Amino acid sequence: MGYAYAVGMIKALKTSNIKFGNLYIIAPENANADGEDWSLFEEVWQYGSNLDQPNRDPLWEQDGVAPQKPVKGLELLPTPKTKGGRVFIPSGVIKNFIESHTISNYKWIFTERKPGMDGYVKPR
Repeated sequence: MGYAYAVGMIKALKTSNIKFGNLYIIAPENANADGEDWSLFEEVWQYGSNLDQPNRDPLWEQDGVAPQKPVKGLELLPTPKTKGGRVFIPSGVIKNFIESHTISNYKWIFTERKPGMDGYVKPR
C-alpha cells in the first residue's frame, strides 16, 4: 500500500509549500482509488503491467498482487509523455504474477534509458 501512503504524504506536504521533484510510482495497488494534482511535480511516472491496455500481455505475465490500473489523474498532466505517464514492463524482463510486482524486478527503470524514451529514472 505504498501508493496510498504516498498520496497521503503528498496531501500533507503540499500545505507546507514543498517543491516536488520527480515521482516514480512502481506497481501501485488501487492506483485509481485516489490521486493528487500531479502537475505539482516535475515528472510523474507509473511503472507496471499493462492489464488494461490493448494488446496486453497474457494474464500469467500480469501483476497478480496489484493488478494495474492507471494512477488517478495522471492523464490530466498538461504535457503527457514528457511530464509523466505510464511505462510498462518491457520484453526481456521476467513477468509473472509475483515478479511483475516485486521491486527487485524493476531495475530496468534505471538502465533502459535511451534517447527519446521518456519515463526512465534520470541520473542526477
